[in-house]
Amino acid sequence: MADKLQHTADTMPNDLTIDLLTRITDNFSTKHQIGHGGFGTVYKGVLENGEEIAVKKLDIISLDDVKFMNEFTNLMSVRHKNIVRLVGYCCETRRKLVPHNGKLVLAYMEERVLCFEYLQRGSLDNYLSDESSGFDWCTRYNIIKGTCEGVNYLHNGPQGHIFHLDLKPGNILLDKNNVPKIADFGLSRLFEKTLSHHTTKVVIGTPGYMPPEYIEKKHITEMFDVFSLGVIIIEIMEGPKARSKLLEMPSQEFIELVHENWSRRFQQTTPTYTSEEIGSLQRQVKTCLEMALQCVEADRHKRPTIAEVVSRLNELDAMFQRTSPSLLPSELPIDPASPGDQV
Repeated sequence: MADKLQHTADTMPNDLTIDLLTRITDNFSTKHQIGHGGFGTVYKGVLENGEEIAVKKLDIISLDDVKFMNEFTNLMSVRHKNIVRLVGYCCETRRKLVPHNGKLVLAYMEERVLCFEYLQRGSLDNYLSDESSGFDWCTRYNIIKGTCEGVNYLHNGPQGHIFHLDLKPGNILLDKNNVPKIADFGLSRLFEKTLSHHTTKVVIGTPGYMPPEYIEKKHITEMFDVFSLGVIIIEIMEGPKARSKLLEMPSQEFIELVHENWSRRFQQTTPTYTSEEIGSLQRQVKTCLEMALQCVEADRHKRPTIAEVVSRLNELDAMFQRTSPSLLPSELPIDPASPGDQV
């Protein structure tokens, strides 16, 4: 087993020793802990070659062999720019002295660890805000588009249907360029393409991001993730308090409010946008919000598929390039309210 991690985007994950992972996390100490996800705790470690990685030590008590192979197989099959990349793993059984009935006895200890690329900026929930501050519209739109493309790959990629089942801002990580990457597949399931729905007795997901059909009947379909994604898009556009605003007013009134708020910010951007450019940006805002509201329809049959969502965003991009080529990312005006490279 190698003590140095060698990989490219196309190589298989490395088989790492538990001794190495224990050393680079200072025996999995709390000072290295950076999060807690499905089935385990996440620590930051630095390899001998200087590469930072996120080390997810899986909880053996709550994780049997079937669950481990499910998570590991899912992660091994996923290769996409908007999915957190698996760079290494450890699956060892070793003998260790442990206390038992007042004595030290030798017991077999199973160690299972998954290692991922480390994302410098942390999770999206740290950057949610309304339109008056925080990320500019271009950054938010790129996060929306990238997240949708990541979910589309999970649902329709070559590995078959993978449903995340716990999409939320805390499970979307940002790299140094604010590229979104979907993380934490501890609760995901790999479905055959012929499976139309599944019912489970196990409680999964996060309140606020779970669809009505799951809350009421424990039904799982691909529309579970679509509903969660709709909530996330609304929060990206209008901040963490957006859902309470939406509940207080009709959908059309909410659309008009968000449209008006973003129009005001576009007009305050320096140097100023032209009226044609503002019109294009307003169409982007309105389209994204209308699409998000469709995703959170109570009736899952009224929600679009993730493929339809991505197709609509691609059409929006094509329109944007035709009508407002000056607003391509490299030429965007400077928005003083954007946090830029804040860490």
